[in-house]
Amino acid sequence: MDFLNFLKSNLPSSSETDRIKWANEIISQDLDLASLTDLYNCDYKIASRYLWLLSSIGDINSKLLLNYLPALLELRRKKAHKNTEGTFANFWLIAGVPIINESEAINLLFEWINSSKVNVTGKSRSMQVLYILSFKYPELKQELKVCLESQLDKNTSNYQDKVKKTLEQLTN
Repeated sequence: MDFLNFLKSNLPSSSETDRIKWANEIISQDLDLASLTDLYNCDYKIASRYLWLLSSIGDINSKLLLNYLPALLELRRKKAHKNTEGTFANFWLIAGVPIINESEAINLLFEWINSSKVNVTGKSRSMQVLYILSFKYPELKQELKVCLESQLDKNTSNYQDKVKKTLEQLTN
């Protein structure tokens, strides 16, 4: 059985320990991440664990993940699995936003923060990525402030605390 089929069979019941082990194998064997792209097009359970596997790869080798992110974002344009906003924002936290995708990523991140369909994890990660990008693009600070101020009375108290903290950091 080739590695792609092995992952298709084993990802649905995988643990974090399994995925870290496979991430290390992928890196040590210098496996091209594009060869695993079919996993994204599988059913949600396989695709979501594939995305978790990519996070593990990024934790070990962020440059490898960074180089694959433009292709992965293209896949997302064609087929957006549910609740993957936080995962993509997490990729950008782990590896950075590829320069080629910065404009699109900024738009998506603001969209995700403002969406009632995105969970607080996705919103929090989006906020963090935009905050980081605001150092590179200071003009984002004011837009992010306005966006976050509109979030103050929404979502959980924990999320509201994160919004307040980020607003403080943007003001300093």
